[in-house]
Amino acid sequence: MSYTAMELVCWNVRGLNSPAKKKTLREFVDTVHVAIICILESKLERVDQFTIMQCLGPSYDGFTYLPASETRHGIIVGWDSSRVQLSNVAIDTNFLTGFVSPREGPTWWLSVVYGPQSDVQKIAFLEELVDRRALCPGPWLVIGDFNLILHASDKSNNRIDRRMMGMLKRFIDDCALKELFLHGRKFTWSNEREVPTLTKIDRAFVSVDWELDHPECLLQAMSTSASDHCPLFLALEEHLQPRRRFRFELFWTKLDGFLEAVKEAWVCDGEITNPFHRLDVLLRNAAKSLTAWGQRRAGNIKLQIACANLVILRFDCAVESRRLSEGERWLRATLKQLVLGLASLERTTARGRSRIRWLQEGDANTTMFHMIANGRKTKNFIPALSVQGQVITDQLGKEKAFFEEYKNLLGKDSAREHSIDLEFLNLTSVDLADQDLVFQEEEIWEVIKDMPADRAPGPDGFIRIFFHKA
Repeated sequence: MSYTAMELVCWNVRGLNSPAKKKTLREFVDTVHVAIICILESKLERVDQFTIMQCLGPSYDGFTYLPASETRHGIIVGWDSSRVQLSNVAIDTNFLTGFVSPREGPTWWLSVVYGPQSDVQKIAFLEELVDRRALCPGPWLVIGDFNLILHASDKSNNRIDRRMMGMLKRFIDDCALKELFLHGRKFTWSNEREVPTLTKIDRAFVSVDWELDHPECLLQAMSTSASDHCPLFLALEEHLQPRRRFRFELFWTKLDGFLEAVKEAWVCDGEITNPFHRLDVLLRNAAKSLTAWGQRRAGNIKLQIACANLVILRFDCAVESRRLSEGERWLRATLKQLVLGLASLERTTARGRSRIRWLQEGDANTTMFHMIANGRKTKNFIPALSVQGQVITDQLGKEKAFFEEYKNLLGKDSAREHSIDLEFLNLTSVDLADQDLVFQEEEIWEVIKDMPADRAPGPDGFIRIFFHKA
């Protein structure tokens, strides 16, 4: 597929200091497939490429961050450079700003904010935003956790600081901004108590020219999942979901009936006699059958997480109009723990997935290789190829172009017009007859046994433990 659509997510995750939180965030990012991801309250003083790979994945090869102060605050912004670029980044006390350049469409400024707690700091924060706006003319989007409410209806009780409400309104007027309407939720934060306090402190403001450039944008609230803030999903255009490729899950071998499932799937048409073709057909049939078997046995973990988040969202909406019963509170808390548990299960296969080199066949995302680099997976995005002045963008066309290029590069066997007299050069003779010998089954098994259990020897997605067990 072509990722020309632009989406952005902003989420206060309340810290990324635990592996479960990082995996929950990774699952969320893989679900939404956005071009820009903004993470608030990371509580990380230092963010490197390894942290980005853990939390966001290989697609987000560009990132910037505002470091936390003594494990408090912190902002991370990651982007997929194949779809968008973020440049001219400026770091301020409580927010960061960058110039967004999509592959298609108009450019604009983005400010991601995480507002401070005290009133004095909030006033200074808004003044810094005004000063930054003066340095960044043009379309502008400001999104994040302001720690401020704009209207009295933005809080579920009457304990309201109207002075600070006025300061936020003054900032909006001075910068000529408009708030994007939030679909799906009335509030964005809860203190998670039996009688909760609910507020709308996560919001997005845009300038008039930004709204004119994106008249059909849609801002939606998503499930709070393992946080107490709901993510803000901003869609500028529609896009399709990419097709998922086959992955052999490490825990499948521990499930009852695994060997029987492999035996049933390991079938091939008897008319196919070419050994390479037979092996290819056998692996394809096994991949298809094991995928269906694994879903029946263990279920779709991502779907279970999505269902849990959907129910949590229902409770999030219900708590805004009534008090939850004891059973509902128990179910909501249980589902939040379930999300973390399912994320931990996914984490057990993350090592294997991150260390497999994949060659995606017909993948609509046009990603051709996942390369191994220091135990992390990096994805190269090839949007188009230029062959003899012709630009190729479709997947099949690019595959054919690569095949022809490497075929011409490797060449073919032909009679030599000239030869080299090695005896005249007095070079030491080396017997290379063993290089023409056929590989023995014992040699192949030794190579497979020496591989890590979660490493795949080829691009088909089958890791070593499959060949060892099956």
